Amino acid sequence: MKTKRTAASLASALIFGLAPAAQAQSCSGGSCRVASVVSVHVGTVLRLELDRAPVVAVSLGAAKAVAFQPVTGPQATVRSNGRWRLEISAAAETWDGAEAGARLDKPAADLQWKTEATGDFAALSTQPAVAATGSTTPGVRVPVLYRARIAPAGDVPGTYTMVVRYTLTSS
Repeated sequence: MKTKRTAASLASALIFGLAPAAQAQSCSGGSCRVASVVSVHVGTVLRLELDRAPVVAVSLGAAKAVAFQPVTGPQATVRSNGRWRLEISAAAETWDGAEAGARLDKPAADLQWKTEATGDFAALSTQPAVAATGSTTPGVRVPVLYRARIAPAGDVPGTYTMVVRYTLTSS
């Protein structure tokens, strides 16, 4: 019995001892009003969507004599309530040869990319590169244009694929 009373006393002390102090009410004309401050923290919200992905990149064959072959890239759509940065990188140092006899050491840098029709292409790397930046947006589209380097002396006919990473971060 003593243990139950002690536990009840401790519980009451904890409940009433930790309760916030009551604020004075403002009462007039038959109604009472109490003010309370509410606080909420809104963090950065980011959303990245890709369409036209995944992309099977290069089918060598008739294109064997071409130095660069255009490849359809995805279009990224970024939504954010703050500043953002879109990065692009290769998941591995080399392409995967989907067929027997395909070149196993085709470098990721043989895929070049850019996000605007004008300007230079950049070689893809396993190190992330900034593809686009921006600020608060309900949705901005970032088209990615690819071109694949074809090395006639080394790239045997076949299908080559590669995983390209898109990373959206707050900046």
